Amino acid sequence: MRDMEDYGEKVAAKDMEFERRQEYFRRNLVKKAIETYAPQGGSVLEIGCGLNPLFSDYQDEYQFTVVEPVNHFFKNAEHLAENYKHAVCYQGFFEDVAEKIKERSFDVIICAALLQEVEDPNRFLRAVQDLCSQSTIVHLNVPNAFSLHRLLAKEMGLLDDVHQFSERNHILQQQTVFDMESLKRLVSSENYQIIESGSIFLKPFTHKQMQQCMEHQILSMDVLEAMDRICESYMKEYGSEIYLNMRKMNR
Repeated sequence: MRDMEDYGEKVAAKDMEFERRQEYFRRNLVKKAIETYAPQGGSVLEIGCGLNPLFSDYQDEYQFTVVEPVNHFFKNAEHLAENYKHAVCYQGFFEDVAEKIKERSFDVIICAALLQEVEDPNRFLRAVQDLCSQSTIVHLNVPNAFSLHRLLAKEMGLLDDVHQFSERNHILQQQTVFDMESLKRLVSSENYQIIESGSIFLKPFTHKQMQQCMEHQILSMDVLEAMDRICESYMKEYGSEIYLNMRKMNR
């Protein structure tokens, strides 16, 4: 069983500071999915909101339902939701909360930086699918085994294989290191139809090293933005995170 409070403390810690930069690019990707697939006033389910729930980026343009297991992340989201008419928050693991929200309909379901931490990904994906209509779009993103920084670590002899667990994987209690092939195989086995896939943000070094580069002004946000565009245009297989937009298939 994962220790969610320990996980929450690790995610919020100062030595995870570069994660806030990573979240910037991930959030842009997620918002693109919402704005592409959810109509104005549509309904969005965010599974695992972390420090900054998505509804805080919108002024009630969408109806948000948030499920978050970490107590202080949930309390923060619940507090922020007091200022939003169309945001409701539930605390708990999604698989346990799903029964409470099964009567709701969702245009988009967001599972961002989450599946790699789930102990039973198949069960999780089935629980998500139970909340999908034929038109619901599920957005899923996870760290990429073939991220440039992992390839570099392998060639330096720091990893025997790009799927090997790193120190950071262990710290964050992660369960799986996905590549695009294994991710697609998993969701296809659970009867999802993939409608879009790709990767984001080319990251050559670990989070810690990237943060040091930022602190010494070796890297700036302009450079990071350019690295994201390079990933999108030229090195799509090697971004730090991979994503799928998908829907459930007719059985």
